[in-house]
Amino acid sequence: MSILTRLVLLVLLASLPAIGILAHNSLTAIEAGERQAEAEAHRLLTLIQDEQQRVVDGMRGVLVTVAEMAPRLAIDPQQCSSTLNRLRDRLPRVKGIALTDLDGSVRCASDAKLNGLMVAALPHIRMALYGQSFVVGDYAVRRLDGRPVLPFAAPYTDAAGRMAGVVSIALDAGWLRDYLAEKPLPPNAMLVLADRNGTVLGRFPGSDEQRVGKPLPEPLMALLRAPSDGVAEVAGLDGEPRILAYAPVDQKVRELFLAVGLDRTEALRPVTAAAERSAFLLALAAALSLAAAWIGARLFVLRPVARLKRVVERWSAGDRDARIGRPGDRSEIGALGRAFDSMAQELQARELARDAAHAAEHRMAAILAASTDAVVELDHEGRVTFANDMAARLFGDGGDLVGHVFVALLPPGVVEPFAARFRDALDRGEPEEFEIRLGGGDEWSGGDWYAVRLFATGDRLAVYAQDVTRRKEDERAIRRAVERHRSLLETAADAILLVDANGTVHTYNRGAERIFGHRPADAVGADVRRLIPSGLVPESLGPDRLADGTAREVEGRRRDGLAVPLELSLSAWSDGGDRFFTAILRDITERKRTESALRRAKDQAERANRAKSRFLAAASHDLRQPVQSLFFLTSALSEQTQGGPGHGTLKTMQQALEALKRLLDGLLDISKLDAGVVEPVTTTVAIQPLFDRLAAEYAAEAARRGLTLRVVPTTLHARSDPMLLERVIRNLLDNALRYTERGGVLLGVRRSRRRFHIAVCDSGSGIPPDRQEDIFEEFTQLGNPERDREKGLGLGLAIVRRLCALLGHPIALRSRPGSGSTFLVTVPAAEPLRPVTTVPAVGRTEGGGCRLVLIIDDEVIILMGLRAMLEGWGYEVIAATAGDEAIRLLDEAGRRPDVILADYRLRNGKTGPEALRAIHAHCRTSIPSIILTGDTAPERIVEAQRSGFAILHKPVSSHHLKQVVAEAGGR
Repeated sequence: MSILTRLVLLVLLASLPAIGILAHNSLTAIEAGERQAEAEAHRLLTLIQDEQQRVVDGMRGVLVTVAEMAPRLAIDPQQCSSTLNRLRDRLPRVKGIALTDLDGSVRCASDAKLNGLMVAALPHIRMALYGQSFVVGDYAVRRLDGRPVLPFAAPYTDAAGRMAGVVSIALDAGWLRDYLAEKPLPPNAMLVLADRNGTVLGRFPGSDEQRVGKPLPEPLMALLRAPSDGVAEVAGLDGEPRILAYAPVDQKVRELFLAVGLDRTEALRPVTAAAERSAFLLALAAALSLAAAWIGARLFVLRPVARLKRVVERWSAGDRDARIGRPGDRSEIGALGRAFDSMAQELQARELARDAAHAAEHRMAAILAASTDAVVELDHEGRVTFANDMAARLFGDGGDLVGHVFVALLPPGVVEPFAARFRDALDRGEPEEFEIRLGGGDEWSGGDWYAVRLFATGDRLAVYAQDVTRRKEDERAIRRAVERHRSLLETAADAILLVDANGTVHTYNRGAERIFGHRPADAVGADVRRLIPSGLVPESLGPDRLADGTAREVEGRRRDGLAVPLELSLSAWSDGGDRFFTAILRDITERKRTESALRRAKDQAERANRAKSRFLAAASHDLRQPVQSLFFLTSALSEQTQGGPGHGTLKTMQQALEALKRLLDGLLDISKLDAGVVEPVTTTVAIQPLFDRLAAEYAAEAARRGLTLRVVPTTLHARSDPMLLERVIRNLLDNALRYTERGGVLLGVRRSRRRFHIAVCDSGSGIPPDRQEDIFEEFTQLGNPERDREKGLGLGLAIVRRLCALLGHPIALRSRPGSGSTFLVTVPAAEPLRPVTTVPAVGRTEGGGCRLVLIIDDEVIILMGLRAMLEGWGYEVIAATAGDEAIRLLDEAGRRPDVILADYRLRNGKTGPEALRAIHAHCRTSIPSIILTGDTAPERIVEAQRSGFAILHKPVSSHHLKQVVAEAGGR
């Protein structure tokens, strides 16, 4: 390889470190630029947050002032509107002020046109009515002028201290734009303000028509829901990448979102430009270096080679004075130089030795002068004969130290130990090394530490002082860290072990000694299986799957051989090539005992609950049979005694039977829900017809109790089971009317986004917080110790909770003693459907004759009452006590029944479904059949449901049975 090629490669290699340094500096500069941009964005965010906080605090102050005046203003609406209008004119950013009553109706406003307007549906009004002391509302557009506003609201009280309504203020959403007009943002910066729903309230730069009133994009919506403020790099509203400082809705001003974004390209433009200039300069320098290397090689390499060749030729020709004059190497020039230098070795050796000595002296002086250590040379009297720049700055404040007594330059506390060591080093000729502190202070602070080394050089002494302050601080920090960790380790209540990959214990704290009983001297160095027989990591699982801090249970072994349950948390780490595990073990003996006791208690509770269900089912069945016979007999007797003197007494008896039926029906509903046989049929339900039907039904009951029943109209539709939903609302209305002594009951709807709440509110005595869960239990009633039947049976709310759980409709209760109660049932909203009409069944045969009804029951009194009632309705009846008897009677009559009624339980272990299937097979056709049962046990309900026949549960009212039989016979 030629000299020219080598030189070019050397220049290229020398450029590589510069390229790497440039790349590193560029990346570092970009990171610093990003951090600076983030800090700037956060600073701007803080300034605007403070302005925002000031505006909101101003609105809070105005609300407080108006709330204090509200009781007096509300007396005269006209005077109130005039006062509020003047107050609004004094607040240029406020677009409107209004007072509402508890129903959400505007009592007076700064604009009199709003008086009487119903605003209860507005979120900020509703939230203030629910008791929030200060509400920041959602973005809205004023109806009067179409201006975007941000509403604020707060409740106000009357003279007695009761909530009387809400004060609301509409703030112009353009206040932020006015603020930024006075204090503009950096170039290409962006500012966004949004409410808690993500609706843009203000944007700068940009007009309101572009984004105001529209939802935030998803990346900004995610920042709105963040738990705390911060800085992120996301696309802004204009789609450009930005460094964004944000404050979510839970920071400073609750319910408002604020974000300041800087254009990343603009923020990093100076750094990027500097990096591009550096790259250009480096490329230019590399090109110039290559060119210089090329030119220099030709001038200073190729030409000297030619000259050397000529000198050798002269030497060969006999010119002994010719000289090369260059040191040789293994290149072409070196080979020629060694051949020439061998002829003049002696002369050149003396010259080179002298030159080398001078060069070494100069190099040493340069090294000592540039050294970061302080270097001083002293004579035998201790005077300075040489001092480098570092020594001059350290001991003489930068002045010349030569000629000064060195100990006179030292602090007083250092003079005596240095003088003694100075003399020992000179006398013994051996190096001395020690540490001193310059600048005063205690053992660890207040001065800089230096390591001093003394070397004797004949009759002189070389002094080297090296700054070791950082090392001293590191040693102190390490010592403190070790002591802190040792303190934490020893005071921990849990056992902490440090184990290597072979299972050897290296650390064993006092907590481990309390749990296992082994002394540290016995445990450290032993196998961990001595403490945990199964080891820290089972062989079936790799260490990486368990050494992640996840807790699991293991069994430990105490020193006395007893087993102890432990909770193990394991983490793995490496120290160079060695792998270690940190194990934290907690004694869970007490927890295991508690869990065992809880399991036993749970089993006992479940057994008691099953026993209760069996008892209620048995009692219900035994009660339903005679009650059903009474229903049938009283119904038949009612038609016979119509207009007679005993008809009133019979009506009273029927009312008593209806009360008993409600009790049994409640037990049946509980059993059905517990058995899981109730399956909701989900469809679209119109809420207003349901409200109208309930209002018409309960208006008389409310009037009888001296109460007002108010229903708020609505056009909403729900996705639910109409029958079960009506049962839920009906039970809630029953409960509200029974426990409200004065005032009234309100039935209405409170709407949210994709769902709404059906609310039943009363003005009763309220429910204490500690009893609000108890009222949903069976047979639980508050304020009815005498068990007054007029106040229900204590089953309505238990059924409501089960039905709501079945429908997936959450139910909530809000109540305070003395303030009434509100039950809220949350249902999903749905689009309205066209109504479907049904045609009622016909009760007579096509030929006009009477229909034949077959009844099967092993209770004779039931048969007698049911037969008398059916015959009174115009049916022909065949009565039997068993299935085979029913087939025989049908054969004798030579007819096929139109409807069959059969009890579920028959004699000799037979059941109604078995008898019905036998009759269907005998008649070779399917006959409309109905099963009557008084059994409410969940397993019996499931069996009856699976039979495939229609089911009626005893006791059945006469009008209900008449309708069911008519519908079945009309098929």
